[in-house]
Amino acid sequence: MFDFKFDWCKEMECGITIIDEQHQELFRIIREIEQLIMSGCKNVTTKQLLDIVCELREYTSYHFYTEENLMARYQYPNLAAHMAEHMDLKEYILKIDLPALARDPEGVLTELKEHMQNYLFDHILKEDYQLCHFLIPYAETGVLVPQSIS
Repeated sequence: MFDFKFDWCKEMECGITIIDEQHQELFRIIREIEQLIMSGCKNVTTKQLLDIVCELREYTSYHFYTEENLMARYQYPNLAAHMAEHMDLKEYILKIDLPALARDPEGVLTELKEHMQNYLFDHILKEDYQLCHFLIPYAETGVLVPQSIS
């Protein structure tokens, strides 16, 4: 039986609404990848593969922008280390071998899902939890607002 790893659960919540909502969206994207794997990538088109990789790239960048904006705005003391972890994942996602994905979608997607699973669970439960714990006092006073993208 296939074991879905990307079911969102309350224990994953960090306590900052905007971050929790964005994490849920990342889980949704990876869940789509899991579903493709579960189907053996049968009848998957190159366009579907490109769309899901592009969506993952774009949404990850958007989410990291939001977190980094909040960290900078509220002078989070672990900003540099947290951003370095973000950069590592962004680089990994950008280096997805698209020709290999077209040749072996199930293999490449499985590797991608496993990498995302390891990264996200570790990152959310450790790094993002610490960040959110730092940000909660700002959220409670109603001043926690990321700057808009200009």
